[in-house]
Formats: sequence, C-alpha cells, structure tokens
Amino acid sequence: SQIEKLVQIISKLENKARQWILLRLFAFLLIPATIYLLFESAPLVVISASIATLMIFLFFVRKSAENKDALAFHRRLEKINRDELLALQYDFTAFDNGDDFINQKHAFSYDMDVFGPKGIFPMINRTQSKDGQNKLKDVLLSGRKEPLENFHQATEELIQHVEWTQTFRASMSDAYQKIGQKDYAKWLEKNIQAPKWMQIMQWINPIVGWTSFIAYQLNFLNGTQLLFTWFLLLIPVLYHVKRTNLQLNPIIDFQQQVDAALQQMTLLKQQDFQADLLKTYKNQLFEERGNGLNALFQFQKLIKKIAYRHNILVGVLLNIFFGWDYRMQIQLQAWQKQFQNDLIKWLDILSEMEVLICAMNFRYNNYAQCTYPKIYSDESNSIQIEKLGHPLVPIHKLVSNNYSLTENQHFTILTGPNMAGKSTFLRSIGVNLMLAKAGFPVLAKTFHFPNYQLYTSMRTTDDLADESSYFHAELVRLRFIVNAAERGEKVFIILDEILKGTNSKDKEEGSAKFLEKLLNLHCKGIIATHDLSLTKLADKHNALINRYFDTKIEGDEISFDYKIKDGIAQNMNASFLLQKMGLTNTN
Repeated sequence: SQIEKLVQIISKLENKARQWILLRLFAFLLIPATIYLLFESAPLVVISASIATLMIFLFFVRKSAENKDALAFHRRLEKINRDELLALQYDFTAFDNGDDFINQKHAFSYDMDVFGPKGIFPMINRTQSKDGQNKLKDVLLSGRKEPLENFHQATEELIQHVEWTQTFRASMSDAYQKIGQKDYAKWLEKNIQAPKWMQIMQWINPIVGWTSFIAYQLNFLNGTQLLFTWFLLLIPVLYHVKRTNLQLNPIIDFQQQVDAALQQMTLLKQQDFQADLLKTYKNQLFEERGNGLNALFQFQKLIKKIAYRHNILVGVLLNIFFGWDYRMQIQLQAWQKQFQNDLIKWLDILSEMEVLICAMNFRYNNYAQCTYPKIYSDESNSIQIEKLGHPLVPIHKLVSNNYSLTENQHFTILTGPNMAGKSTFLRSIGVNLMLAKAGFPVLAKTFHFPNYQLYTSMRTTDDLADESSYFHAELVRLRFIVNAAERGEKVFIILDEILKGTNSKDKEEGSAKFLEKLLNLHCKGIIATHDLSLTKLADKHNALINRYFDTKIEGDEISFDYKIKDGIAQNMNASFLLQKMGLTNTN
C-alpha cells in the first residue's frame, strides 16, 4: 500500500518537474527579451524590469530544485519499501553486507557468518550512513553496555511509527555514506585560526571597498585609482589564500551530510516519544548545552557561504565588499570553538537511531516468531531457551528447538549424523546470543541467558603465508578461547568437531582432555562431535549432558526432523549418503 501511494506521488512530481523546467526556460528567455523591448526606455525602467524578470527566473529555479529534492526523497521511500518486500522473501542483496568487517580472528563473527552476502548483517542492516553501519557492527560484535530494557522499550515504540522511521531513513541520500564521524573528528583536530588582524580587516575591506566604489560613481576616483585601491585590499587575501583554502575548503564536503542530519534532527524534534531512551536522545540533542538543531543550522549556512567563494569572480567581489575570507574564518572559528565538544555526540545519537531502526525493522518483519531476550546481569548462569530458530532459515522451513543448561550443567555434547541440523543449531544459539547482547529481539519464544561472552571454533583454515598448518591454526584458535577463560571472562563456547586435523585416536583423547579443561575453568558451552566416545564423559562429570539429532533411513530414502533430543545419536548416515551420490562401489 505504501508503494502504491508513493508511485502516485512520484508520477505527480515528475509531471511538475517537466512544468518547472519549461517555466524556468521561459523566465530565462524573458530576461534578454525584456531588456531588448525596453532598451530605449528610461534606465530605471530597464533596470527595474530586468531585476523583476531575474527574480522570477530565480523563483522558478528554486521551485524546480525543491521539486527535484522531493522527487528524490519519494523515490528513496519507494525503494525502501520495495527492498523490504524482497527482504521478506529472504533477498537481502539491496543492503550492504558488511564484507569489509569480515575477520577470521574475531571471537565468533566468522564462524557465525555475521558478515558477507549470506550473513546476518545484510538481513538486519537498514543503516544509510557510514557511522550507522559502524555503530551496528560494533554493537553486534561487542554487545550493548547500557541497560537492554531501555533499548527494547524504544524498539517497541518505534514499531508504532514505521512510516516515521522510513522517512528518517529516506532523508539520507547516497552521498551520506561518504562522510563519517572520523572525518569530522579529523577536521576538529585542526583548529580554525583567525588572527586578530583579521578582526580588523573584516571591517576595513567593506568600508574601503564601498567607499571607493561610491567615490568612483561620484567621479572622485577614476577607473585606474579604483582598481588600484581594490588590488591593495586583495593583496593580504591573495597572500593567505592557500592557508584560507586549507581551513575553509574541507567543510564543503560535509554539506550533504549536514543537510541530512538537519532533516533527521527536525524529525526527532517533531516526534513525541514516550520511551526513556528516545527522550534521552532528544534531551541530548535539543536541551543539553544548547540546541543541536540551531547549531547545525548555523553550520549549514556557513558551509553554503564558504561555497560562494569557489567562483573566482564572486569570491573577488565578496572579499572587496564584505571581507569574505576573513569573515568566514572568524565565524567558523567561533562555531568550532563553541560546538567542537558536541558535534560528534550529536552525530553519534543519529547513528544510534539508525541502529534502533534496524532492531525495530527486524522485530517488525519477524513479529510472530521473535521476542525480547533476558540477559542476566547477576551471578545466575542457567540457560533457558524455547522455540529457538535461525533468522536466515525461511519461516516455512524453520524447525525450532528448546535448549537449556541448569546452574550445575556446564556443557552439552551434541551428536548426530551428517546434515541432521547440528551446525545450524549451534549457529542458532550463537547468532541469537549475539543479537540478544546487542539489544535486538531474538528468534525464540523465550531466551534467558547469563551475560557471557561468546567464543566459537567451528571453521578453521590453514595459512600458507604464515606457514600455519590446519591443525596448528586450530590449536591457536583453541588457545585464544582458553586465554579468555583464564583471564576470568565468563564465556559461552561453541565448538564444532574440534581437532579435525589429527588422527582419530589423538582426536578422541585430545577432545576429552580439552573439554575437561574447560570444565575446570567453569565455562559453559556446547560441542558438536561425531566421536561417540566423547559422550562417555557425561557418566564421569555431572556438568556434562548428552543431546543428539537423528536421521531416519527407510530403504533408499533418508529424512530428518531437525529436532534435538536427550541422549546419544545411534544412527549415522555417511555410508548411505556416499552410496546415494554414487561415490562407493555398490557391488
């Protein structure tokens, strides 16, 4: 319904665009026509008519530009809704997948397929800015530090304002991606310097410039004397032009982002929110240390004024009659001095709003299947999950599972045949724990989890450049996990078929000893294995429990129910699958 409404609006704006182009062309041609027709009239009449037609032309130019901006805005809104329809079909190609953030050495992101074309990131990423994207990445990888309940409350309120969130997103153009907080921070580090002599020159130039011009009009000065006077005024301007350019030109690149930030701030100020977190954001933007909206509006005007001087002729006249370069440096120095401690904070709040909208969008698209998690901040370390699913598995194919560990249970040993769902289940736990700690809803009916750090070892590769074998790389990864536990971190560990790079006897003994070490370090976690001998450790340690996935083979058919069960897997299917694929001798 949104798309249907927007298509009609876009069609009207396209028609208006053509009309404004014709009117603008007509007004432009009217200027020389007016001068030609009134050429023999009194000079005052010619000048007045010329100015009038010029004003009409500029009016049509402004209206055409406004229509162009409105058209671009509504096209972005339409794209947002079309992209969302594709996302409901699990097509996330319209959204940045964060492949620049792929890091094989991260505690869990590589194993959990967080980034990349088929990752979690493009599924939830609705950010438009570089800052928003980095903020989303940071909160997914490191979790959220402030109370999660405040984030949940704000997320739920935004569901009541879906159209508003789309307007917030559409206010950002593609150019918004090019500039980020680091660029502003770099500019702020180079303090604008306007020496005291500029304070004097900003008044001397216009006084001398206008006085000499009037004197010329009254024949007190001839043309040569006028030009010589203006040349003297321009000498210090030209002498310092390189330094002036270094101070003023960098902020021209900020214009489109500042325009968008102003639109976002305006939207935030106009919207009445009840959630504490959203009220806090508004207070920080509009109440603390002045009004961020007014400050950015001043900044926007400064950027536009500085852009005028890029036209050489206009720049010369502005410096003669207004001391423009001096005035701009003085005003920019004053603005920077007043707001340099606030600018990054304001931009950070806007990027936090982008992350909130990502969480809201995920909740909205999966409303019936997801809930808000409970992350324990106390010493409780029991885990209780009901109807857990993986967000990337289509709803019509999704098989949910329950999972729990009591206070005294530390590790689950998970067995089962190939393709039965073990790895998907492991990633379901890991991905949802990541989402939970980031403040996002999770794909489960109930998700109660201690505030543990997630560490995984599921996918290890050798490195020829570092002369690292597969087995050595895996040992390094396991050492990385143990280091975290030995530092005293509360960790939840997900392991999938560890020590794959050695023989079966070594693997059996090594896996058992490693698992016992993790128990001694009071870790919690889950390990998937095909090694059934590892399940015997549960007879020795009450902190270990056995769970399994099963398969059913009937004649030439194999089936899976993808449901986790208590106990140890009895059916394996490798030989059957090899035979089905024609990879074994059937004689």
